[in-house]
Amino acid sequence: MYFKDIEKVNLERLVKDNNKVYAHIKDEKKETLKGHLDLSLKYFYKIYKTKSLDNVFLNIENALVDDLSDEGKKVYRQMILNTIYMHDLGKINCNFQYKKMGNEEFKDEEGLKFNNTNHSMLSSLIYINHFLYKLTKLKAVEDRNLLIVFILLNAYVISKHHGALDSFEEFKRKVLEDDGEGKKLYTSQLSIFNNTYIEKILINKKNKRNYTKIELMFNRFENILQTKLENEKDFSIKLYIYQKFLSSLLLSSDYYATSHFMNEEEVNDFGEIKDIEKFYNSFKDTDIYRSIREYEKYDYGRTNDFRNVDNINVLRNELFLDAEKTMLDNMDKSIFYLEAPTGSGKSNVAFNLSFNMVEKFKDINKIFYVYPFNTLVEQNIKTLEKIFEHDDLMNEISIINSVVPIKSKPKKERILENTDKNEESDILNEDYKKALLDRQFLHYPIVLTTHVSIFNYLFGTSKDNLFPLCQIANSIIVLDEIQSYKNRIWKEIIMFFKYYSKLLNIKIIIMSATLPNLNKLVDGEIETVSLIRNREKYFKNPIFKDRVSVDFSLLDEEENIMDILFNHVIENSKIKKKILIEFIKKQTAMNFYKMLKDYNENLEKPFKKDIELMTGDDNRVDRNKIIKKITDMDNKNIILVATQVIEAGVDIDMDIGYKDISMLDSEEQFLGRINRSCKKNGCKVYFFDLDSATTIYKNDIRKEKNINLTSPETREILINKDFHKFYEYVIKQLNRKAKEYNDSSFQNFLLEKVNKLNFKDIEERMRLIDELYKNSVFLSRNIELEDGKILNGREVWNSYIDILKNNKLDYAKKKVKLSEVTANLNYFIYQVESNDFTYEDRIGDIYYIEDGEKYFEEGKFDREKFNKGICDFI
Repeated sequence: MYFKDIEKVNLERLVKDNNKVYAHIKDEKKETLKGHLDLSLKYFYKIYKTKSLDNVFLNIENALVDDLSDEGKKVYRQMILNTIYMHDLGKINCNFQYKKMGNEEFKDEEGLKFNNTNHSMLSSLIYINHFLYKLTKLKAVEDRNLLIVFILLNAYVISKHHGALDSFEEFKRKVLEDDGEGKKLYTSQLSIFNNTYIEKILINKKNKRNYTKIELMFNRFENILQTKLENEKDFSIKLYIYQKFLSSLLLSSDYYATSHFMNEEEVNDFGEIKDIEKFYNSFKDTDIYRSIREYEKYDYGRTNDFRNVDNINVLRNELFLDAEKTMLDNMDKSIFYLEAPTGSGKSNVAFNLSFNMVEKFKDINKIFYVYPFNTLVEQNIKTLEKIFEHDDLMNEISIINSVVPIKSKPKKERILENTDKNEESDILNEDYKKALLDRQFLHYPIVLTTHVSIFNYLFGTSKDNLFPLCQIANSIIVLDEIQSYKNRIWKEIIMFFKYYSKLLNIKIIIMSATLPNLNKLVDGEIETVSLIRNREKYFKNPIFKDRVSVDFSLLDEEENIMDILFNHVIENSKIKKKILIEFIKKQTAMNFYKMLKDYNENLEKPFKKDIELMTGDDNRVDRNKIIKKITDMDNKNIILVATQVIEAGVDIDMDIGYKDISMLDSEEQFLGRINRSCKKNGCKVYFFDLDSATTIYKNDIRKEKNINLTSPETREILINKDFHKFYEYVIKQLNRKAKEYNDSSFQNFLLEKVNKLNFKDIEERMRLIDELYKNSVFLSRNIELEDGKILNGREVWNSYIDILKNNKLDYAKKKVKLSEVTANLNYFIYQVESNDFTYEDRIGDIYYIEDGEKYFEEGKFDREKFNKGICDFI
C-alpha cells in the first residue's frame, strides 16, 4: 500500500485545545476540526482503495521525484497525505470560529478586529510552515530543494479548495506582495491565529539580506523548476496533471466528509465497475457477438484475399477480430488508434475492446464513451439499450451532457452531500442528494458523454470540473471522431493525452474513419498502437471503397451555382431516390429548402416529394421525426436538405448526395451517409463549391484551397481513401506553426502557460468550441413531443423561473429539478448573433420572446425572418 506507515500530522502539536475548535455546525450539533479532518482522510482512503490508486501514485512519484532518497520519498508521501489532512487548519482563524461557528471560546481574541473569516489561505500557510520545519530535520539535505517545490504546489491546492484554480503566479503574488491575503496573515494579521497555533512560525523569519524564509522558498522553487525544465522539457506537464489530480482528491474528500457530517450518512457507492462480467456476458449474448465468434471458429485467419468478398459482415467480423488480437498483444500500451471505414462496425469493436480491457486489468474500473455531438451520444445509448434490454444494467450507465436530466439510480442507501454554507453548498435530502452527488462525481460504471464534457474534466478549473478527475484515473476513454477537434490544438491534445494516460493509468482508444497520425505531432517518444495493422484490407476493399461513386463536375461551375444545383437535384429526383444535400451555412440550406418546397407545391400529387430540412437548430424531437421518415423502408421519395449536423450522429442511409465542399474529413463523413448499408448499386455523391468554409472552420489548416476538393490530388486521395497523404501535409503544417514563437504558438503556450502553471489560460487554450454566437433566445411556442404530448413554451419558461426563485427548495432538489426543466428548455433555445431584438423577459443570458412561432416556417427556425423581425417594433 502506497501510504503504508505514512503518518498524518499530530494535531495536538499544532493546534491548542483542538477539541474546542469547530469545522462545521448543523443546528445544535458541532463538528470539531479534528473530527472533520479525520473524516476527510477516511474518505481519501476510501477513494484511494475503491479507485485502486496505488499504481497512479507510483506512476506520479516515479515521474516527478524518482531522484529523491527513500527518506525524501517518505516525506513526499507525507506531504500528499497531509494536503488532505491539513486542508482546513486555517479554521483556527478566530474570526471564522467566533463569527461563523459561534464559538464563544474566541470572543476575546485580538484578531477579531480584522474581520477576515477566510480559512483556505491560512491553511496553506500553516501547511508550508509545518513542512518547512520538517525539512530542517531532513537528513538527506540534497532532497530539500525538490521537496520545496511540492510544499508550495500542495499549499496552492489547499489555498484553492473553495474556489477555481487560477495560476501559481497568482498564489505567489498573494503570499509575497504587501497587499496579498497571504502576506497579511503572517505579518500584520498574525493575531488571527497565533494564539491557537502551537508550532513556531518560521515562514516570516528573515535572513541577513532581509529575505523571509517564504520568499526564499519561492525563489528556490523557480530555480529548481528552471533547472528541471532544462533537463526534462515535459516536467511542467506532469506537474500540471499532478496538481489537477491532487485538487480533485482534496475536493472530493472534503465534500464527502462534510456531507457525511451534515446528513449523518456515509458515502459508500463511488460508481466503479464491480463486476465487468455482468456487462460483458450480456454483450456476448447478442446475436452479433455470437456470429463473430462462430466466424472466428471456422473462418478467421484462413483467407488472405478479401477483394471478392461481397458480404459486408465478413469484413466487420475481420475488423472486430483483428482489432481484438492487436489489443491483446499490446496490453501494456496506453493509447490505441482504431481507423476503420464508415459502416464497418467501429462501435461494436469499441464495446468489445473496452469490456475486454476491464476484464484483463483489475485496476481499471470505469468506462467513458466520448462523442463529438449529443446526437452521437443518443445514437450509442440506443445501441447499449438493445444490448442490455433484458437486464437492469442500464441503471448503471449514464449520459452526462447538457440535454439529459440528472439520472437517479435505484439504490437502497442514500448518499448525502455537503451543506455548510461556508463550503458553498446546502443540505441535501432524499433521492435528490444521491442523484446530484452521482452526477457531480460521475458515480456511474459506464458514462456516455461529449468531447466538451471530457475536456472540461481534463482541463477545467472550476470545482464542478475538478470533482470527476480522480474518477477518470484507472479508466478507459473511447474517443470517437477525434478529427472533429479544431486542429490548431491537436499537438496540445496528444501531448496531454500522452501524460494523462501514463500518469493516471488511462487507456485511450481513439477511433475514426479519417484518423490523423497524431504521433507525428509529439516531441519525443510516444507509445501508441494501431489496432488495424492492415488498413488497406478494409479501405481498399470495393465494399467500402466503391460503395459510392463521386462526381466533381459541379465544381467547374463558377456562376449561378445555386440555380445549377437546383436543376441538377430536380433532374435526379425524377427517379424515386433518397437524396441528401449538405450546405455549409444554415441560411443557404434554408433558402434551398424553400426553393424545393415552392417547386414541390406546383407538382401533381403523384410526383410530389417529401422535402425536409435538418440543421443544428432542430431539436431532438424534430430530428428524430425526420430520421424516422427517412429510415422508413417504403419511403424512397424524399429530399433532405441539411448542414454539417448530418455528418455524424445521424444514422441514415441515402442514395444520392450533394455536398458543398469544406474539408476532406467532412467529405468522407458525408460519404458515410450514402449507401451506408453497402447493399445498393448506383449510389453517387456530387460535390459543389458555393459558400466559403472559413467562417465555420476558421484557423483550420484543412480548409486551405490547395488541399480541398478543388485540387486534383485531393480528389484522388478521397477516391482511393489515402487519407494519410492528406494528413501528412496537415501535420507538417501544424508542426511548422508549432515552432513559431508568437502569442498563439505552441512554444509560447508551453513556456508562458504550462511551465508557469497558468491553469486558467490552459483551460482557455484547450476549449474545444469557439462561440460563434453571442445571445441565447427562448422562442416560446408549442412543440409536439414524440409521445404526442404538447410542450408549451410559456409553461416551461415559468417552471424554470419558479424553480430558480424558490429559495425553500433544498440545494439538491433544486439542482435536479433545474436539470429536468433545462432539458425541456433546450427545445426552445436558439443562438443568435444579433443583440438588437425585443424580448419580454430575461434570466441570466437567456432572453424570452413570447410569440416565437412567427419566426418559424413549417416548424423550422427561419433566421432571416428573425433578423428582419428585429425591426418589427419600429
